[in-house]
Amino acid sequence: MGKKKGNVRVLGPNKAAKAAMQQLQQNPMEEFMNGIPPEEMVHLPPPPDRNYQIFWPIHETFTMDHKRFMVIYPSYLDSTKTIKQGRRIGKEHAVDTPTVSDISQALQSLGLRHVLQPHKGYSRDPYTLWDNPGRVKVETSVAKIVELDDDDKENALGNAKRQLLLEIASRIPSLPSRIQRLEHEAAAKKAAEEEAAQKQKQLQQQQQQQSAQQKQQASSSKKKGKKKR
Repeated sequence: MGKKKGNVRVLGPNKAAKAAMQQLQQNPMEEFMNGIPPEEMVHLPPPPDRNYQIFWPIHETFTMDHKRFMVIYPSYLDSTKTIKQGRRIGKEHAVDTPTVSDISQALQSLGLRHVLQPHKGYSRDPYTLWDNPGRVKVETSVAKIVELDDDDKENALGNAKRQLLLEIASRIPSLPSRIQRLEHEAAAKKAAEEEAAQKQKQLQQQQQQQSAQQKQQASSSKKKGKKKR
């Protein structure tokens, strides 16, 4: 039955709806999981703390007020993202998959106070929660950004935020930490490809050997059949 509230009748869920909701709240695998010994169960790692923060400079960890800081997501500078996915600068100025660590390093080189939040996700691109997570909040009120000679009308009008994004993007490719990381990633990718190619080669050799053995067996069985005649 619904309850009357003024002149409006408020309807709640019926018995069938309540039963369905309770069933949804139950774990459908619970019956099967009860028979699995605890030592054989797969335990997923706990989710990261979304509120974890790293302050720069570190001595301002307990004093920095970053409520009005500018937010920068890696997608803002990512050449692999579209405008719809959040890229804020031209593709010709953007960087291939920048990380929050790259952004932080660039801001440190500019001497700008900022907060690194490595586990935040970008609402316009939900894949960033596990693909390239994090964001940086940076103080721009005292920023002294070098003007870029790129014939950009918005920069000429004093668009400091976009100018800051362009300056960060220009510094990221030459960061030693990024160069070293990309070299390690390239080496790991190459090693994985070589291993996969070696396994594929071994599999092909095994298939060829099996095929040759089957042909040999078929040939010998034919010869035996002729001798019996």
